[in-house]
Amino acid sequence: MSELFEFSPEKETHITSGGSWVVLSVEDDTSYQDVLEIALQGVTYDGRSITLLRAPSAASASTILSSRHDISVILLDIVMETDDAGFYLINTIRNIIGDDLVRIIVLTGQPGVMSHNKAISEYNISEYWNKTELSAEKLKSVVVSNLRTWQISQELSIARRGLQLIVDASRALTAKQDTKAFSQTVLEEISRIINVPDTGGIVCIVNSGSDVFQHAPIVAASSHFKHLLNYDLKEALNIHSDERRGRIEQAARRAWEKHEHVFEDDFSLLHFDTSEHNEKQYLMLVDSPNPLDNNQLYLLQAFAENISSGFINQALMSKLSQLAYLDTSTALQNKNWLIRELTQQSVFHLNNSSLVLFRLLDYDTAEMIAGHEYAIKMFKTFSNFIKAKLPDHYLMAVWDKKTIALVFTLDKKPAKDVLESMQATTMEMDELDIQLQYQIGILNFRDTQTIGLSEVLVLADTALSKARKMGLKIYSFDFEVIRRLSDRMHILNALQSALTTQDAFFLVLQPKVKLENAKPIGFEALLRWKLEDGTLCPPSEFIPIAEASGLSLEVSELVLAKTIEIIKQLKQAGFQLPVSFNLANSDIVSPSIFKKINSSINKGDIDPALLEIEVTETQATEDYAVINPILRSLIEKGVKVSIDDFGTGYSSLTQFAELAATTIKLDRKFVSDLSAQSKDKPIHIIQMIARLSERFGFDLIAEGVETEEQRQLLLDNGYKYAQGYYFAKPMPVAEVFEWLRTSEK
Repeated sequence: MSELFEFSPEKETHITSGGSWVVLSVEDDTSYQDVLEIALQGVTYDGRSITLLRAPSAASASTILSSRHDISVILLDIVMETDDAGFYLINTIRNIIGDDLVRIIVLTGQPGVMSHNKAISEYNISEYWNKTELSAEKLKSVVVSNLRTWQISQELSIARRGLQLIVDASRALTAKQDTKAFSQTVLEEISRIINVPDTGGIVCIVNSGSDVFQHAPIVAASSHFKHLLNYDLKEALNIHSDERRGRIEQAARRAWEKHEHVFEDDFSLLHFDTSEHNEKQYLMLVDSPNPLDNNQLYLLQAFAENISSGFINQALMSKLSQLAYLDTSTALQNKNWLIRELTQQSVFHLNNSSLVLFRLLDYDTAEMIAGHEYAIKMFKTFSNFIKAKLPDHYLMAVWDKKTIALVFTLDKKPAKDVLESMQATTMEMDELDIQLQYQIGILNFRDTQTIGLSEVLVLADTALSKARKMGLKIYSFDFEVIRRLSDRMHILNALQSALTTQDAFFLVLQPKVKLENAKPIGFEALLRWKLEDGTLCPPSEFIPIAEASGLSLEVSELVLAKTIEIIKQLKQAGFQLPVSFNLANSDIVSPSIFKKINSSINKGDIDPALLEIEVTETQATEDYAVINPILRSLIEKGVKVSIDDFGTGYSSLTQFAELAATTIKLDRKFVSDLSAQSKDKPIHIIQMIARLSERFGFDLIAEGVETEEQRQLLLDNGYKYAQGYYFAKPMPVAEVFEWLRTSEK
């Protein structure tokens, strides 16, 4: 123990087992027992005499051993009521009673019964003597030697058990996240450590710089002190007699002033200093009905050293908690704290609650024009106003820099007319009335039982965004919004799982053809995802989710790899036809995409003229300055680039003239309009796009052709190529080869 902990110097003491060492003689020869008793009279070890207990048989010895736990040495005759009675007793001691420490000295008058070495090795005995060889002086030496060995072994055993108790107690403490719970658990563990069940204790907090007995509140109490919770230390000590109270006060002052533990016969005072971290000190009074022996004191000291770091950790945790859960600008709890509190709510309580968010509309503008300090002051005014107007909330937190969150029970949730009245009310800031515009989002937790809390909080932000887009000052969720979000979360989880193996994804190809004869000029590769139940998840559902969740690049790399493989398959079958695939905006600038394309081209896996990338007009024009050079570098390598959905974006004539593209794809909306009763306007549009494409050297393909009328009008207005259901639907690769063979006829 001294190697692990450093304590104040003390007198050397040892374990006590009553007033003397206890030795048991198991012998059926009473006269020999008389000799033993005479020989051991007056023998002392470590200042204590020896008491000899007598047992005339192995059976009577078993009875004594089962009722006493202070026997250090056994002097055992092997041959008693039976020739092997002694050996059976040894087995009982070691294997049934389970005492591995007691020293067993075999004394036999028949040395031929068993050899010395065999007896020691097989029966776990300490020594083996022939009675005739054991003189009185030798007997004294053997007994004292074995007493010393037993004492050392016993101390080591107690130390091991004590350390295990400390380890177990420390584990119990680590889970406690607040000082009161931590202190209460410390008191409970101390009674277990020192093995005194009715030990009581108190823990009080002393603010640094204050007098120890002035306003030191008791924050934890156990056993007969429990009624003193929330009392001050000075008042609590009045339960003791004047003499004992005086001793405790003197010990408490000594512990506080000298920053040390104090151990008395009938109580201990433990001192813990965390003032470096939170300007506090802790005094722990541990009362015990009986004086603690040295082993109990050792364990209590060791445990005190252990929990000293625990109090410091609590102070640090409190500091971290303040940083993690407090919004410093308003001194209100923050969103992390709110999430923690909501997570700890019971399902019943949560389902009986409502979340209401208040978001300032002009915060960013105020911060930009008037400065950060003004915006903070405005937000403080806003939060104080909300808090004062709606005092019936039971949770309040800063959601983000411009939003306040309140949680109400449903019976106290503010009515819509109350909220509308608040929105029309001015607030006072710097002695001036200001009118702040804000929106309100309302969510009842009972409507969100099908999704997790984290998704619910995302949904709450969605409510405010939706309210703003719709021009609503107050918006309440409906179940359909929640259901759609839940479906999207389910798709996201399934998508993440499916992308790990990629086995559920495959490509279908839609032909691009000549308008005049429907002969193929290429294909567009479209991704399909088969779910575990065998149904297909539409790209319109999972592609936006992939893009929003950062999985878009994984999807694009998958499509690129499968597209290159299809180009190879077509070439092996004798078809030199280009295949296009769609790239999301964020993936166009990804180095990994172009590394894979360049690698395939450089290795000669594909002819670059057979690979085509499709990007939307919106993508190409929104990030024009970044994307255009990248697309142009691909074109220079021989790769084709198509601008998809052309006509729906907002490209200027300047951008159009400089677009890095080889092909323009007329959006299907304009093709669909050709079937309308009045065709003048759509025909003018397709004519204009055809002239622009011809003027700037772009190939032109019409998307979504579904009727002969549309095909003919496109032909009549200069279009040569198209794709659509009129010619062929998207097909699995296996069907593509059959379609190609048919189209050649």
